[in-house]
Parts: sequence; C-alpha cells; structure tokens
Amino acid sequence: MINFYYDRIVDGVVIPNGIPDKFVKYYTPFFNDSLFRIEVGFEPAVYPSDIRQHGMDEKSVDTIEKDETNFLGYYTIEGFGSARNATGVSLKIKDKYESVFTYFRKDTINLLQKGVLKLCICYLQEAFMTDDIIHSIHNNTKKLNIQNSIVIVNDYLVDKRYKDWCKEVGETPRFKTIVFCHSLYEKSSEIYGLQNNHQIYDLAKDYKKHTSSAISLDEFKDSKSTLRKNTILSMNRRQREHRLTTLCVLNHYNLLKGNGVSYQLTFDGPTTHYSVERLIENQQKYKKYYKDYIELKEMKYQWVDYPIAMEAKDGVHHGYGWENKQPYLDSYLNITTETDFLNPTGYASEKVWKPFGFFQPVLLVGNYGTLEFVKSFGFKTFDGFIDESYDKEKDNVKRFELIEKEIIKFSKMSKQEVHDWYWSMEDILIHNFNLFMEYGKNRQQNYKNLFEELK
Repeated sequence: MINFYYDRIVDGVVIPNGIPDKFVKYYTPFFNDSLFRIEVGFEPAVYPSDIRQHGMDEKSVDTIEKDETNFLGYYTIEGFGSARNATGVSLKIKDKYESVFTYFRKDTINLLQKGVLKLCICYLQEAFMTDDIIHSIHNNTKKLNIQNSIVIVNDYLVDKRYKDWCKEVGETPRFKTIVFCHSLYEKSSEIYGLQNNHQIYDLAKDYKKHTSSAISLDEFKDSKSTLRKNTILSMNRRQREHRLTTLCVLNHYNLLKGNGVSYQLTFDGPTTHYSVERLIENQQKYKKYYKDYIELKEMKYQWVDYPIAMEAKDGVHHGYGWENKQPYLDSYLNITTETDFLNPTGYASEKVWKPFGFFQPVLLVGNYGTLEFVKSFGFKTFDGFIDESYDKEKDNVKRFELIEKEIIKFSKMSKQEVHDWYWSMEDILIHNFNLFMEYGKNRQQNYKNLFEELK
C-alpha cells in the first residue's frame, strides 16, 4: 500500500493539495467544478484525480511525527487539463491564483525537504506539458529546495525535453518522469465494458437518445460484404489550427460534405479565424484553401453522431462516455486530429486509441513520434497501406504536407477501391482490436504497475 498525504481532510473529504483556504468550499462535500468556474472565473488548478481509485491510502500530513526521518509516502498535486494554471504560467489568472507551490504548508515543505514525503505531480488524465510548465516545476522545486520529485504524465516527450533543457542551461534534473498512458487504459476499459454490456460512464443522462455502443468482432466480419456509406470518419469538435487546416483540405478534395466529418467553427465563441499559416507556408496553397474556409463558414457546422455534443450546450467532456458504433460501421479510414500538433509535446489522448476498438486504420494529424509510441504498446500501425513517414517528421509544415499527400491520394480512390484497401488490413485491425480489449480487461493491473514503480 502506498501512502498519499494531504494538507486537509475535511469531514472525511480529501481536499486536493495546492489551493488556498478560500477554495476549500468548492471541494466539499463534493467537488463542484461548475460552481468554481462561475464564482472564481477560471479552470480549477487541481482536481480530485483518477489516481485516488487504485490501491493507495489517503492520510493527513498532520499524522506525521515532527521527528520522523524515514520516507512515508507522496504529497500529491492532482491535475486535469489545467497544468498552466497549476504551475503559475498562465497570465489569464494573474492576481487570482499564483501556483500550487505557493499554497504548500510550511511544515509540509519541511517534510518534503527532509525526504519524509516526496512531491508527486499527477497529470494522469489530460496532460500535455509545454516547456514553460516543465521549467516552472523545476524552478519552483529548486526555490523550495525539494529534491527527487516525480511527475506522472501522459506525454512521452517530457523526459527528453526536460533533460535536454537541463543540459542546455547547466541544471541538474530535479524530477523523474513516469509516462502513464491513462487515455489508453481508460478508453479501452470503456469499450471493453460496452462489449460486455456494461455502461461504464453515464455522462449523457439528460440526452435520452444517447446509449453508448461498440462493434463486436462478429459485427466487423459480417460487414465485409457491404460497401459502407462513407469513406472517412473525422471528429473535430473543438477547433484548433491543425484541425481547421485538415478540414480545408478535406473540403477541397470532396471528402467533407456528406461524409463522416464533424466540425464546429463557433464552439468556443466567435467564428474561428482562418489561422493556418503555421502549417501552410506556401502562399498559393494558403489562398487556395481560403476558399474552402469560406465554404466551411457558410456551412456553420456538421455533426456525425450527437448534435448536442457539437452544439456545446451540455458542458460535458466528450472524450469518454459518448461512443456510438454506427459512424465507425459507416466508414473506413479514421483521420484522427489529435489534441495538439504544433507544440513539441507527446500527448496521446483517447482520440488516437479508440479507432483500434472500432476496427479502423488511422491517419494521424498529431505530434511527431506518436505512432512510434503507439507501437511500443504492441499495436500495429498501417505503414505499407498509408505512408507513415510523417510520424518521423519534426518540422510541422513538412509533417502536414506528408499528411496532406495521403489525404489527396485517398480522395482519388473509388468506394470499391477503398473497401478492398480496408479489408486487405483485416488481420491488423483484428490484432489491434484484440490487444485493445486486453488492455481494457486489465485496466486495474496497469494502475498496479504504476504503484509498483512508485514504491
């Protein structure tokens, strides 16, 4: 059993570390993140995270004797998508919240300095770390004289980027990185549950038409004799620069209208600007795709599975609990637009994993090295069927050009050619599905392996 220590446990409720006293009311008797956003005006810097569910003992810092010298456990900082707020690098919350390091108790800092506790920064759930976040963790732990911290993160490039930076500036590394692929374990567990008639998530109870579903192996095989309705499936709910650029390419080559492509240009407020210049430097091409952007604006949005998700009316995180097998049965190629493309991060979200649970090959619009990371878990990618040289290209413009070529190549194929191409990968698709189900079945073991690494 691993001990996790907290500065406050109020009426039996464990309050996440790294907040001022005035925020405690939002975490008890339950975590009311919606009220926090309304009253405080920004995303909470810390959350009660998924790490609490798996084989650890929660204790108060006050239970530690003052003369203790032995290592007892971890002082945790838990995050979910708000690492910039937590580490104090976001200018948007200046004067409202400083950083988690500001709110450590003095006696806790002393325990961390002595090594009785180790600082464990847990970004399991949705975490890609930009360089300024990495530098903030280093500089703040140095300022507080805290050694040997641990950062658990779903970002396969953090360790290299951190060590390279330390070498460049002549600093000794102050934290160890553990890469934990929370998105793979949780998404596979969800789809494994659906395969066994068990709904793990209940996020859409107000949307009566929604019931999550998954494709069985028999359904997959039975679909072989039928041409599918669409050629591609590409979900693009929240707009980012690489998604908008991809949508313009899809529209230009007649792969958007009437196909399995969702998008919304006003999800975060005013209509998304034509911001593609960091992916398309060629001026002629830039102007060419601008015409497609205008068409996208006129179309406003297109939904594939749940209109409520695209209309952004529910405030629910849609990465989990919104699975619908039909769009996958209706299409062949998954053009997966990841969370990030431009920043040098290695965040592999649920988006890159879930096509394996639905028997689809992936053309990934994401960070370099993601496919290599995917293969490290035993999955097979589609080189030979798709030119995956883009995965090795670090230059964003060149990487997108390689992806664009694959989209154009695909657009020239007839429906029958696409069908035959897809079924020529049958063995790979079945291998990935079976492996994905194994990860889902063994979800608990993956957390046990993490805790073994922490011991």
